[in-house]
Amino acid sequence: MLRFLFICFFLLACAGITAQTNEEVRRLESGWTFTDFRRNETKPVQVGKGLVEQGYSVPVRGVYRLEVDITESAVYTQGIFLDRLHSVDSTYWNGKPVGSTGRFSPDYYPYWISSRFYSIPAGSISLGKNILEVQIECREVEFMCGIFRNIPRMGSYESIKDELIYEDLRQLIFASLFFGIFIQQAISYILNRSSHAGLYLAATAILFVTWRIPILHKIHFLDWDPELLVRTLFFSQCMFPCTIILFVYSLFEEKPSRIVISLLSLDVIIAFIQFFPLKPDYRFQFVYLWYVLLAFKVPLLITLLARFYNKKSEAIVVSIGALVATCFGILDIVSDLAIGKNQYLSQYGIFAFMFSGILAIGIQNARTRKALKNLNESLEMIVGQRTQELEKQYRILSDEMHMAGSLQSKLIPSMQGDVCGLKVNSVYIPMEKIGGDYYDFYIHDQDTVMFLLCDVLGHGIPAALIASMLKISFLELGPKHKEPDRLLEELNQKMIPVVDKNYITALACSFDLKSMEVRYSVMGHPNPIFVSGEGKAPVILDGKGPILGWIKEAKIQSWKMNLCQGDRYFFYTDGITEAQNSYKELFGEERLLELLSDGRNLEPNLLNKKILDSVRVYSPKLSDDLTFFTVEMP
Repeated sequence: MLRFLFICFFLLACAGITAQTNEEVRRLESGWTFTDFRRNETKPVQVGKGLVEQGYSVPVRGVYRLEVDITESAVYTQGIFLDRLHSVDSTYWNGKPVGSTGRFSPDYYPYWISSRFYSIPAGSISLGKNILEVQIECREVEFMCGIFRNIPRMGSYESIKDELIYEDLRQLIFASLFFGIFIQQAISYILNRSSHAGLYLAATAILFVTWRIPILHKIHFLDWDPELLVRTLFFSQCMFPCTIILFVYSLFEEKPSRIVISLLSLDVIIAFIQFFPLKPDYRFQFVYLWYVLLAFKVPLLITLLARFYNKKSEAIVVSIGALVATCFGILDIVSDLAIGKNQYLSQYGIFAFMFSGILAIGIQNARTRKALKNLNESLEMIVGQRTQELEKQYRILSDEMHMAGSLQSKLIPSMQGDVCGLKVNSVYIPMEKIGGDYYDFYIHDQDTVMFLLCDVLGHGIPAALIASMLKISFLELGPKHKEPDRLLEELNQKMIPVVDKNYITALACSFDLKSMEVRYSVMGHPNPIFVSGEGKAPVILDGKGPILGWIKEAKIQSWKMNLCQGDRYFFYTDGITEAQNSYKELFGEERLLELLSDGRNLEPNLLNKKILDSVRVYSPKLSDDLTFFTVEMP
């Protein structure tokens, strides 16, 4: 920001550069006459003052005439500068045309915004008396008509051109300042869209640039469409109040009232009307209407600034800028209405306002950054406190989960070694500290044992609670039922009110060593795998059934197999087969069958260890509880 302000001050200082008085250029102030073609009379007139002010009435058509005394022979091309005329003109030197601007009747068009700067060949200049004639035509009642703006200058063409370049340079420096403001504010808005104030300030800056470009002397020698330049000038001028007022309202985050919106809408309408082909009189009349609307907007702007004057420091800064802009604007309007010579003082006022706008946005941003810093510090303090509280609660929860895990491990029996004459080994690894898998067994007599394996959907506390209810239910139902289908049917009835959105898969298997039979029933659970003692390949047994706890009157089937010496039965949950590697590939049933085949000669505990190690290598990070056990007929 400081660097940008330094550049602004530097360019502003450069804008004060003016061309030094050149002895090769003289002012043609006195001795002028004007011949009115309509009255057919010639009278002395003043230049630098409009013909209307000197008693002539519109329409005016005639010729200015001046005798110019040349005392030295001209070596270089001379120039004549008439400034802007409220007329069509055709200029002659000693009866020879040297330049013209606009079109005379019947195809009348006064290119009144253009500077008149014509060259006079050195060979056309005589020693002694020379005649300069400027024929004009003016048909606009709003025009001053004739050579009204400045005293004509004559002298070295290059010297006058240098003076005009200096004048253009001043305007270009101001335009560059405003274009820089436009770029700076536009980029700032693109990067940070939190406020529209910068956007409206950027719009004001670019409108200034398009307002000043048409009045450059050089621009009129580039063969640009003169009507387009006129339309651009008036459009930009009429749009200024809109962007300025919207900037102030956005700066203070205020919503414009209906009156303000109506006035701004009228400004926009007038501005776009100026883009249509209009006669100069109509253009000026719309500008006068715009002046009236401007008179209504100034009090509204003052009221808004006064409301925040003692509340926000940026209001003071903007008020100073607005005051300077208003004063210079009033001087321009009075000058325009009184003598028709707009001195373009508004550019200094608008620059002051733009400068104050940049400072105001800077003040606002600084306050916002300070508030954000304080808020960030407060948030960091609150986050620190909350983090400590969460860490404390996490430690408590972790301890409670650890305790719950210890309790759950006591609810699940450790099946290691001999169970009712069978070799049994189990593995239970919950994904979290507590899990939703559950297995158990009940010995009915010395020859019959019932195994139960369940898998509750999900993990953690909800699944563990349901697993605990399964334990309670099995303690009640295990002694009552020797048949797996009857056990699961009644267990299903008890779990119906509990399941809700969860689901449970279950498998019950009864080993009868007296009849040498194995009977099992399945409710949505992976079927057991049978490994024959005769050396045959492991097979997945048949079996199917509905999910536990979903259908109240579920009918469960039972499957039966003969039990032989050396036979093995492998029971598991889907945590094994659905374990995934880094490529999201499942461990699958084929790998499990291969492990069971390769480990047929291992003891159940060694076989289970081999399976567990293989699953952990394949999937280091488990995504489900891991539960399985092996039952072997010795």
